Amino acid sequence: MLAKIFLCAISFYFFTPAVFSQDVKVHKLIGKNLETVISKYGKPAHQDRSNPAMECIFYKTQTYQLVFVADNQGVFQAEASKVYNDKSSAINSLDKMISECIAEGCNPDTINAHEFGLQGGGFKANLSLFENTYSKKYEIKVKANRSAN
Repeated sequence: MLAKIFLCAISFYFFTPAVFSQDVKVHKLIGKNLETVISKYGKPAHQDRSNPAMECIFYKTQTYQLVFVADNQGVFQAEASKVYNDKSSAINSLDKMISECIAEGCNPDTINAHEFGLQGGGFKANLSLFENTYSKKYEIKVKANRSAN
């Protein structure tokens, strides 16, 4: 019986998509190939290969939504959103991400109190925080695109 429980726990660990433990730092995957994205986040919920010039992959859980669009040069657009139960958790996550980007040499730009721009390392990103008044939860959205910087 203990062996079955152990095998179930190990299977859950290895076969649960990695997206559950990830953050919204999708900008780090700009320029990478989709195999790198899949190795980081696991098997996507959906793939769109209808256009031969680009491929889109999608991930979705109760708290995350991730989209990656790639061409033959790698990911050129990535979007993420994550839901937080309280404002302080969302702000802490946003602050941490901005601080890490600054430490990596990115240039920040404050658009307003809850919207920021980041540029550097071959990408441009827009980060925003907003409150969903209906659900009483907070959401961080990240939109990153490949750039020539």
